[in-house]
Amino acid sequence: MARRKYKVIAVRRYGVEGEPDREIVLKIGEPIQPASPSGSWTCPVSLDGLEPDIKYAEGVDAVQAIQSAMRYAQHAIENSGLPITWLGQEPGDIGLPLPVDGPFGLWFQRRLEKLVDEETERVGEIVAAVLKERARKKRGR
Repeated sequence: MARRKYKVIAVRRYGVEGEPDREIVLKIGEPIQPASPSGSWTCPVSLDGLEPDIKYAEGVDAVQAIQSAMRYAQHAIENSGLPITWLGQEPGDIGLPLPVDGPFGLWFQRRLEKLVDEETERVGEIVAAVLKERARKKRGR
């Protein structure tokens, strides 16, 4: 597929661990309104340095099309098998978490969100306890 021009609204640059000269550039384009009211919005997304073609993520509106583009990028990067890095984080931590949603309606989404919030709080408490213990041990030296 030939590369078409589109208005880029977001760019993120990634590295590949062990390949200091390699760069992968995520570009998300402005969502494109459907020609008819019953059509889907599309959002161009490209991963220069990883995939040669522009992909078009779909959604029922512009916001969902952008979310779909981000989800596509997240999956494509993960499925590449490359140790992709961003902002000095560990390979694979690319700053594109999957949204918490599900196919079973609002009640299910709220349940997933609550579970994520509870787990985030629990892990935060563990990290705080570990840091407190490290500080205590350091003072005891």
